[in-house]
Amino acid sequence: RRQRRNLEGTLSNLPKALLVAMKHTPGSLNFSFATGEVDMLHALCRSMKLELIESGRRKQDIISNLRHCNIFHFAGHGYTDNDNPLKSYLLLEGGKSNALTVADFLDLNLRERSPFFAYLSACGTGRIKGEKFIDENIHLISACQLAGYRHVIGTLWEVKDEICVDMARITYEGIRDRGMTDESVAWGLHKAARELRDRRLSVPVTAEPGRKVGGEGVTHLGVDKEDADCANDRDQRDIRLPRDIVSCDDDDREVGLWVPYVHFGV
Repeated sequence: RRQRRNLEGTLSNLPKALLVAMKHTPGSLNFSFATGEVDMLHALCRSMKLELIESGRRKQDIISNLRHCNIFHFAGHGYTDNDNPLKSYLLLEGGKSNALTVADFLDLNLRERSPFFAYLSACGTGRIKGEKFIDENIHLISACQLAGYRHVIGTLWEVKDEICVDMARITYEGIRDRGMTDESVAWGLHKAARELRDRRLSVPVTAEPGRKVGGEGVTHLGVDKEDADCANDRDQRDIRLPRDIVSCDDDDREVGLWVPYVHFGV
């Protein structure tokens, strides 16, 4: 069983952070906010007295540097494999043929060092798609935890590019303000999720240009036709975002706004 402890002493011996932003990846949409997310974290990590590791963006570069850092932050594309969860991956510079997979994390043996924190700012890093794998809990978050990270933050489904920046900022600010402790990670993510949830719940849902709430398709904020039909008798100004997720099986469909970040750790 892992014991709670303050990790400031440990981090002073190896105060390194690896921050990877993948704004451009072969065969995928560009993430305009990924670079800004990591640039923002550079300043925060310096205020936390962490040394930033300069790294290439190919798999071997990342794996080599993971062995020497206590914080790993990835901002980019995540992919969930329906047929083999060991092949779910984070997309790097070399494309799918050079991606960082669940199997790669499981092959890492970082448990002796017990690095502090991995933050996977990508879509579906804690998602399992194939029904036959539901009970096995094999995904990128659990792979990082099994590799040895004390704490891992990831996502259960798709996330909005711009929301990722605020989630990361508030979470890291919480860790900075409360010190490098086990409690600070959970507290930081909790604060970020509540703040963004409250912010979005206060915004009325409006339809896309040329569409109406309750019409065909979805609104630009992710409320589908079924949800919108329930609100037909209410004034559009009074419609608020749903407090539940908008479930979707099609990856190309607009997603709900409930913040999907989760924390695995002590």
